[in-house]
Amino acid sequence: MTNDGAGGEFSAIGEDECFGLLAGQCLGRLAVIRDGRPEIFPVNYALDGKTVIIRTAAGAKLDYGSFSHVAFEVEQIDLETRQGWVVELKGFAQEITDGADAWSAHARALAPDPWVQGPHEHFLAISHAQVSGRRLASGAGG
Repeated sequence: MTNDGAGGEFSAIGEDECFGLLAGQCLGRLAVIRDGRPEIFPVNYALDGKTVIIRTAAGAKLDYGSFSHVAFEVEQIDLETRQGWVVELKGFAQEITDGADAWSAHARALAPDPWVQGPHEHFLAISHAQVSGRRLASGAGG
């Protein structure tokens, strides 16, 4: 598949490589549905196997993301070379803040420190995920 006019080419990224790419990053976007409309939030995250762990404050991410189907995206793009990749994950998010099981405690311990000031006392885990990715290799010079 060719990227119209840009000379680049998209190629699919397999599931294992998608999770490997996610594991190498720490900033992504969480998409939730709020009042029937999509809303996207930048978040820092950690990965535990195939589960994304997000630490957050009370608010829209928690209210509309918990116990809901969500989307999550991470990308790395070099604008000069027009090369990079994007990984998209669709899964089920649940709040694990008060989870008494061993896995919830383990996941909370993995969650990254927040980048934004203020209390971030809640934890979301995105699991049961379908993941896909695409890589863009450029055939054009800047």
